[in-house]
Amino acid sequence: MKNVKKTALLLAVMAISISLVLGGCGLVKKNPEATANSVVAEVGGEKIMKAEFDQMFEMFKVQYEAQYGTDIWDKDVDGRKYIDVMKEKVLDMLVDIKVQEQEAIKTGITASDEEINAEVDKAREYFDSEQKFDEFLASQKMTLETLKDTIRKDILTRKLQEKLTADVQVTDDEAAAFYAQNQAQFVSVKVSHILLEDEEEAKKMLERVEKGESINDLAYEFSKDPSAKENKGDLGYFRKGEMVEAFEEAAFKLKVGEISGLVKTDFGYHIIKVEDKKYDKLEDIQEELKLSMLENEKGNVYQELITEMRTKASIKTYPKNL
Repeated sequence: MKNVKKTALLLAVMAISISLVLGGCGLVKKNPEATANSVVAEVGGEKIMKAEFDQMFEMFKVQYEAQYGTDIWDKDVDGRKYIDVMKEKVLDMLVDIKVQEQEAIKTGITASDEEINAEVDKAREYFDSEQKFDEFLASQKMTLETLKDTIRKDILTRKLQEKLTADVQVTDDEAAAFYAQNQAQFVSVKVSHILLEDEEEAKKMLERVEKGESINDLAYEFSKDPSAKENKGDLGYFRKGEMVEAFEEAAFKLKVGEISGLVKTDFGYHIIKVEDKKYDKLEDIQEELKLSMLENEKGNVYQELITEMRTKASIKTYPKNL
């Protein structure tokens, strides 16, 4: 089910200019332009401006408030406000991006206009019209140029990772050992479900399912999951890690044929029935497993390389300007 799948945050970065501080008679006057033009970090002699930081932080702000509410920023984290902790994390992320960008350029890696525009076109395909695409950018506090700059940096870092981890390999023996040690990861459940937004309505629906009415017929007629009109609530097989936590936790606890109580997620109230369980055989999933392990191993190796890049780079940060 598409709308139960996990999603990732869309990040944006934006380069802007340097600041001036106006002083006089012992007073320091600040204005939005001066604030935007202050320097928050320097990496290898290149400046990261406050406006660039604000652009990325605003992206996180929109996403976090949609998920956790506007009160999230006042949450206490070891004696500090969450907003201050998050600002430091975003700054650290911007430094990492700049370090990788500089390393990529140093090694001759480029991102052509054709590559960037191709990725923009792919992004457009998710929307019914150019207007909806523009509305999405606006909702994310992003311009088309911001998106293109983000894609450019993503292409550079992706190519850099591919180049620096080209020699990383995963053998058949390593895949077999991982399979033997992680059997729980290779159990799949086949699930049907009904999604409703109102709790009282969901309770009445649960009673009907428990009395023997077909969960698939009821899903087709009443489920708020858009895919139910096509699949009658049948989500097929999935493994742990593919669905939102509360949903999959309930599904994997059930035996074949059992029906859950109401399971609440951000999408509403679910009624879940496990139709089948199966254990993947190593010979059936070995290549898929090797690819997954290889991606993970490349990621680990590359993360270590980023740490090395940061150690070698000349980095100065100015958190007081955040």
